[in-house]
Amino acid sequence: MRRFTRKGSKITAEMTEDEVAMLASLTGQLIDLTTSTLGEPDTDNDDPLARLERELAEADSEPPETSDPVIERLFPNPYPHDPKAAAEYRRYSRSELRDELVGNAERVLQDLSRTKDGRKPVTITGDGVEPWLKLLGALRLSLATRLGVTDAESVEELAGLRDDDPRAGMYSIFEWLGFAQETLVESL
Repeated sequence: MRRFTRKGSKITAEMTEDEVAMLASLTGQLIDLTTSTLGEPDTDNDDPLARLERELAEADSEPPETSDPVIERLFPNPYPHDPKAAAEYRRYSRSELRDELVGNAERVLQDLSRTKDGRKPVTITGDGVEPWLKLLGALRLSLATRLGVTDAESVEELAGLRDDDPRAGMYSIFEWLGFAQETLVESL
């Protein structure tokens, strides 16, 4: 991948076919994990009455806690010592957060599809930067969770992995996402 660069109101980067496929795959996996764990996204965003009706119907049901560490890292519990407050938070906040994450992922997938499998540069315009930044951050956080990254020392340890270590490939993707995120921020 070549770094993101800005020309006027457009931000572009050249990605290979493999990089486009990898990023699309990771994005799809994140959507699948999120929706399989937290439910399908809200399709009634434009209908406040439909949303209110659904929230009232769900008011008596307890949203489940998740056991997947990635979901817990992406949607942290701000009330770890108050189960009632944590349940209320999950009930009223997680669906909106899930919808935002899935919306960001879908926007990135649309932008990736316009590359024609890497034959054209990725082009981000106007309101597309925020979804990209948020999605790249979510993907990095997901991989960091799976890799056990907790601090700078754990990143340094992973940087020294041998090529035959099963985590080496995942770590290189983690680093690639970091490069993409860093150059996108710098292009702003």
